[in-house]
Amino acid sequence: RLQEVPHDMRQKETLTPALIRTVAEWSIQAEAHFGSPQDVEWAVSGGEFFMLQSRAITVLGKKDVGEGIDEPYVIFKPLLENFTDPLTPISQDGISLLFAPPLIRLISGWTYLSVKHIRKLLPIRASDQDVASTLYDMNLREPGKLSLPKLPFFSCMMLLAYFAAGVLFARTRRMPDSFMDSYRALCEKVDNDPTLSPVETFERLFSWSHFLEPIGHHAIFINLTSMRYILGMDILKSLVRRWAPNIREDAEALLCSGTDGVLSAEMGRGIWALAKEAKRHPSVRRLFETIRPENVLAELGREPEAETFLKQLDHFLRINGHRALKELELQSSRWEEDPAPVLGMIRNYLLIESDPSEHEKKIEVTRKELEATIRENLRKYPLERRFSIRWRLIRYVADRTKFFTKMRENSRFYHIMGFYCIRKKILHIESELMTQRKLRCKDDIFYLRLKEIERMQAGELDWQHVEDRIRNRRMAHIRLSKTLPPKTVGMGMESSPETPADMDTAVVFHGLPASPGSYEGVARVILDPSIDIELRPGEILVAPYTDPAWTPLFLTAGAAVIEIGSYLSHAGTVAREFGMPCVVDLADCTKRIHTGVRIQVDGDKGIVRLLADDDMGNDSG
Repeated sequence: RLQEVPHDMRQKETLTPALIRTVAEWSIQAEAHFGSPQDVEWAVSGGEFFMLQSRAITVLGKKDVGEGIDEPYVIFKPLLENFTDPLTPISQDGISLLFAPPLIRLISGWTYLSVKHIRKLLPIRASDQDVASTLYDMNLREPGKLSLPKLPFFSCMMLLAYFAAGVLFARTRRMPDSFMDSYRALCEKVDNDPTLSPVETFERLFSWSHFLEPIGHHAIFINLTSMRYILGMDILKSLVRRWAPNIREDAEALLCSGTDGVLSAEMGRGIWALAKEAKRHPSVRRLFETIRPENVLAELGREPEAETFLKQLDHFLRINGHRALKELELQSSRWEEDPAPVLGMIRNYLLIESDPSEHEKKIEVTRKELEATIRENLRKYPLERRFSIRWRLIRYVADRTKFFTKMRENSRFYHIMGFYCIRKKILHIESELMTQRKLRCKDDIFYLRLKEIERMQAGELDWQHVEDRIRNRRMAHIRLSKTLPPKTVGMGMESSPETPADMDTAVVFHGLPASPGSYEGVARVILDPSIDIELRPGEILVAPYTDPAWTPLFLTAGAAVIEIGSYLSHAGTVAREFGMPCVVDLADCTKRIHTGVRIQVDGDKGIVRLLADDDMGNDSG
């Protein structure tokens, strides 16, 4: 059986230093006795150590990730920067339904892009190394030389892509904020149809076959078309630097921030509103401060003063209940199923006396001052004084970029709703199979393949057929989850020349700039916001990755440093929206930087500096 562990105990140390030494000593003795590395099994009862068995270790014989693959692949970073764990087998099957080979390949649960096939599509002469670096960084450093023999094929491919996606581009060019609301109704309709299997649900919610339906029904394709904002940002930067060259470095990011209606940002503000409601009632606040998040909901139900709060929480979950940590993984429990992460965030906000919205107001003032400065710079052009031609062009490009940025974040909000719909179908099947004793433990089903589930429903497989498969896949998933996947498979990839050779002794760490500005403050390392959620106002968030479920933390942080990410990642997008510096793709930052250490984050250059005692001053933004 599997025993549920409370949230606040999941990262608590289970072994004392003395016990760790005992285990290590017995392991060394076993290896010396048998003459090879040993897989040692042991137990503790009543504080006494018992050696159970020792056998030749088998893990060392297992292949490394990608071993035996000769073709070059690079990790699909947009998925990795949302969570670093490998996908469970059932989620791998779901991704395979969305993205077909040969461009995409799943390796040990992680999604990789084929460098060879993508290089063949590009009309330039570029090495595998150049293509891999570009795909990983999401930034074309060297465009390479044009290859004339490849140009006709590339032109045909672009023409086909235009016919395939051009209509979709046109249909999403100018839409109101509410145009994807119909996707919620579609998900409810699919959810209420018991005849649809998980595979059929995937097809109904994410397939091109329903292309003629309202555009709001195609959330995942809308997400892909919204990438137009990358081009908008490049054009805006070119215009601003050409016509106002001495303007502040974060001008483009400021001009494209402050967008109303970004649903992930509204979600964070919704949690802050719940915290304010809890503050109004001393008894409600006391419950949050004394009871663990996973238990506080039951106590709130018995508290008369919590009635308004609970109604507000219910409304929040009706809108955002499909969200989750690691929400692209079908195994991840949703807030509607378990609101403990939301209640933990509310508890965190109860520790804050200041209003996070004050920071947003300051950014709005800064943005207006910037716009006034740009317009003043443009007055040196004769026609500008009369017609404001250049300013109108800058404003137009900035507005278009903001529109597509918001579309990208909001379409993610909706297509995750589709993933939750599929999860509910899977959970319904799991319940049936557990009733029939074909499955024994909660979440076992996520370690099966879709075809295996269909065979179990048809009576072709039973528990004895899948028991070993599930156990072995669970163990492999746990083992792989403790490591980061290699950036490339079947090839090497050079490190950035800016990366220090010895990160352990370096005072300055180099990542990628994601949101401009400079900030000094105290670091707070958070590995899982459902467990170690406490982030004090002005502290610098240091995290392995972020997805929209982390957004509330950005309301109180002074800056962010993220281990996996890019300029286009969720962390960078939200940080720019809130006007806070952010550095991403800083390797091992959650290990190199410790909670309580004072650091400086330079979001313009992608640098994080550890500050010595005599460098420490007041926080600055």
